Parts: sequence; C-alpha cells; structure tokens
Amino acid sequence: MSFRAYLRIMHEIDLALSLITCLSLREKLLLKNLLDSLDALSVLSIEDISQMVGRPVTPDFWDAKALCHDARLAQRLLEKLGIESVLYDHAQYPALLRETLNAPYALFYRGSLTALHQKCISLVGTRAVCEEGARAAFELAKDACLDGCTVVSGLAYGIDTFAHKGALSAQKGATVAVLPCGIDTVVPYANRLLAQHIIDGGGALVSEYVPGMPVEKWRYVQRNRIIAALSGVTVVVQAPPGSGALITADFALEFNRDVVLHQACFCDAAKKVKPNRLAKKPKAKRTVQMLAEEGAAIVSDYAGLVQVLAKAPGT
Repeated sequence: MSFRAYLRIMHEIDLALSLITCLSLREKLLLKNLLDSLDALSVLSIEDISQMVGRPVTPDFWDAKALCHDARLAQRLLEKLGIESVLYDHAQYPALLRETLNAPYALFYRGSLTALHQKCISLVGTRAVCEEGARAAFELAKDACLDGCTVVSGLAYGIDTFAHKGALSAQKGATVAVLPCGIDTVVPYANRLLAQHIIDGGGALVSEYVPGMPVEKWRYVQRNRIIAALSGVTVVVQAPPGSGALITADFALEFNRDVVLHQACFCDAAKKVKPNRLAKKPKAKRTVQMLAEEGAAIVSDYAGLVQVLAKAPGT
C-alpha cells in the first residue's frame, strides 16, 4: 500500500468518526487508535463500540455500514469541492478551540485557516437589528481588523452580517464565519456572496459538520459554542431575551472567556425589540441585563474594548 493510499484510508476513518454523535471527543480519539480501515468499522456492532470505549453507548440508531457509506460520500465531496479539514490532534487545529471540553473532532473549512491563528474576537447579536446595532457591529469589526484581529461570527442576518461586512471593509485582518451545517452549503442562502467575499478576503468558512450535513435547529446551538470557543472574548452587540447570541455568551463564560456588552444592547430601539419567540422556553441562562449585573463590561467602541481587556487580570 502506498503512503497516499494509507492517508486516504485514515482520512475516511476520521470522517466516519466525525459523523458519530453518540461518542465524546476522547472516545473518538480512542477508537481511532483501534481501527486500521473503514471496513473494520463497518462490521462493528454498538456492543463492540461500547466495549472498545469502556461504557454502554446507546444511540437512537446504529448502522455501521451506512455510516461508512456516508464517510466515503463525504470524502468525494471534499475532493470535488476543494474543502479542507483539520483534526483535533493536528498542529493547525485552532489552539483556543482545542482548550474547550469536547471540542470538535474535526473542523472543515474553505478559505484560509491562518485567520484563526491570529487574535480572534467573536461578535454576536440578534437578527432583528436596529440601525444603532448595525452601525456598532460594522464599526467594531472594522476597527478590530484594522488592529490585526480576526472577527468571528455566524453569517446570520443582522449583527453577524454587519460584523462580517465591517471586517471586510477594513481590507486588513480577516473574518471567519462558523456554519450550522455542512460547509458545502451557505446558510442563509442570501449571504452566499458575502461568504465568497469572506474567503476572497483571506478569511474562512468553518464547520464541524461533514459536507452534505443539513441544517437543524440544534446545530445552531452547537455552532454558537464554536463561535465562543474560537476567541478569547465574545462581544454581544445587541441581543433581546431569547436571542441565540446569549447562548454564545453562556458558552463563553463556561469556557472561562471574557464576555463584553456593546452599549447598543441598551439603546432605545433595542429596548423596543420584542423577545424572541423561543424566549418562552429560554435556552440562554442570562439576559444582557443579567450579564451587566454580573460584571460584564459595557463598551461603546473598539478602543473601549481594548481598554477593558488590558485591565483584565492575567493580561
């Protein structure tokens, strides 16, 4: 067997492991060391898997042959579309992401991963953005990139879109969009041109999901954890109760990262925004008011953010 053929086999195994949702990162790394081919994985029962990882594994459904078929399909899509990947144990895997509990086994990307090796700032907020919030996201992102930072966001409508556009307007630094689906698809579809500008501008689209993986509601929450994990600080620009941006802030605090609020969170227009319908069953633990009461700094621009971070212990 040639070395190239060996690498392809191991990559197929990695793709299959990244598709398994019922195993932790540690268990996937353990399983990888026990497999020498995709065929070896295809004959394993869930009882075999349980024995190999040392605990009962109880997925809703297990079909090892279908899993391996999907891994081979993903391999073909990666090659056809020119999508790259980086594994948890590779040197190019983002360092801050690796620090988090149960980080993604693999990260798939289009563009340059170099952007994630610079100082990163995550900017998040509501889709129902007002003029002040839009301006705040645009200017903060632009100034961060002019200072050599990478702006991380989620490519959604509203604050995310203005953050990416502000970053691109700087023509310096870069911006990275984290997607809640396979990276062969741009969500929302209307932002596909913006996504291409992000790539052309030296940034990247990234996802923990293999090509062909569709969008599902729960994947937005998982996407938010990656946005928080890629940066040392998450700035909430504007977020009414029920906003997914508040879930990102919760993740950031869970990862012992800084959370900062932009003053646009408290502008008159923001106060008039009705809570997200999901707020009836809130997934976020906090509102922006609660974050402020717990000590989150409030800034009005990038200079203020730099000043706040400079005063933080350990910096």
